[in-house]
Amino acid sequence: MKLSAPAAQFASLYDGTPKIIAAGAGLEAGTLPLRLLRLVRHDGGYLLLSGDAEPEQGGALRTLAIPPTAVRALWSYGEAARRDAGRLLGWWEEAGGPDSAPPQVTGDASALMHGLLAQAFGEIDGLHRRNAGLQRTLSTLREEWGRSARLPPEAVELLDALRLSPPRLVFATPRPVGALPVPLRHGRTTAGAAEIVQRLPAGARGLAGLDLHLDQAPKGSGVLAVALTGVETGETIADWRLSFGEMRSGWLPLRLPAASTRMDRLLDLRIGAIGVVTEAPRLSLAQAGLLDEYAVAPPARAVGQPAMLALRLWGGLPGLEYGAAAHLAPHPVPERMVWPLTQPVLAQLRKGREFEATFPWFGLLRGGRVLLHPLHGVVTAAHIPLDEVPGAVAVRARAVIDDPRCRTAIACKLVVAPPSLTVDEAEREEGILASSGWMALEEPRRPLDLSAVLAAPWSGPMALHLFTDIPDRGHGLYGRTIFSDFEVEIDSRTAWANPPAPPVMDGVAATP
Repeated sequence: MKLSAPAAQFASLYDGTPKIIAAGAGLEAGTLPLRLLRLVRHDGGYLLLSGDAEPEQGGALRTLAIPPTAVRALWSYGEAARRDAGRLLGWWEEAGGPDSAPPQVTGDASALMHGLLAQAFGEIDGLHRRNAGLQRTLSTLREEWGRSARLPPEAVELLDALRLSPPRLVFATPRPVGALPVPLRHGRTTAGAAEIVQRLPAGARGLAGLDLHLDQAPKGSGVLAVALTGVETGETIADWRLSFGEMRSGWLPLRLPAASTRMDRLLDLRIGAIGVVTEAPRLSLAQAGLLDEYAVAPPARAVGQPAMLALRLWGGLPGLEYGAAAHLAPHPVPERMVWPLTQPVLAQLRKGREFEATFPWFGLLRGGRVLLHPLHGVVTAAHIPLDEVPGAVAVRARAVIDDPRCRTAIACKLVVAPPSLTVDEAEREEGILASSGWMALEEPRRPLDLSAVLAAPWSGPMALHLFTDIPDRGHGLYGRTIFSDFEVEIDSRTAWANPPAPPVMDGVAATP
């Protein structure tokens, strides 16, 4: 069998666009969302023509030696067309190898549609099975490596990303210490309206959303307009419109439909308002500290220092939709989000009890690690105060004996308590919010995960208490205990006073 195609259409046969080859009449281009290729007889052989195109008189032809790519089905209607389709399948098996030919569908257009749908559902089922197998393989690999070797931090981060962990807090300003009113334009158009411009300390890739803090909710009728733009390109990445009547004082979550895949490195947040006989919202300010380049415009000061808007930035795996499906929830938002405690937060670490020893037994180490060496005959303690926690439902940390010479089991405990509780009350677990209970570190270099789950979401200040002890009342030589990987799990339904707001420009945030 000789199979050819017009030279102008030859390259398109081998691109990644899904295609259907139709032998015989009865299927028009545009009937299905796939490229239609027609198989027609020509000069003792066959031609593949794209859509409704006809071969040009004297036009150059190119012979096919390799079957076209991404062909989903070979459709034929009528006896003569089935014979032509059979010849094409024979050529396909010879040129492409066994089992390389696409499935053959006969009948009318509805039969073709039914066959394509069945094929699509089969591929979806296969994808689910492969994804489940990948998740099991990753879990097994992580468990085996965790028991036999110490993983590099880069490998741990990669595995966490592949397991599709919840969105994580990537930046947070200190506690708000001032307020700035949003410029309000009275009228019904936004033309010429003044605005607040805040440069974000993060790029667009992986950005899943942000929180703004409302010092005072607006009054009256109006709209708050928030736009996220790329500085290099000038393009609008996301655009939010929020009615004054739906806003409450507190944190205002602004979410993207999916974690952004864009590569913009510099982002600006532009905020304005329009209303009629109303009082504009007031956004909270935080100290910019050493981040002068992220000071808000127009310039404002917080407690005598350059200020930036009080905000939080959330990140995730680029392109991943963390929220519920659009047909199930009007405001896509993940039920759980993770707040990793970074070095500035852990810098508030304090001793729970005063002791004297001839070796270092307490301190904050590099990488956000806490040293709490157990001492003979006493329970050592430390605590980390958290000024404001939105909707916490669990606190987690990791403990490990850092010195391989240790031959003594070390007991450790993580307790979450209101800030008013003393260290003794926290150790006795009187009036606390949650506790991991005493757990034993039996081997050096083998980490132990501590988890304190709260009975109900908690918003407000709290304290994390860490305890270590020697269960056998020995001396605990070389029992250098390190706590790390502190994170707070947040319930999205109770963490914010306002419902999560999706952008009004659908699909913009996740496009490259």
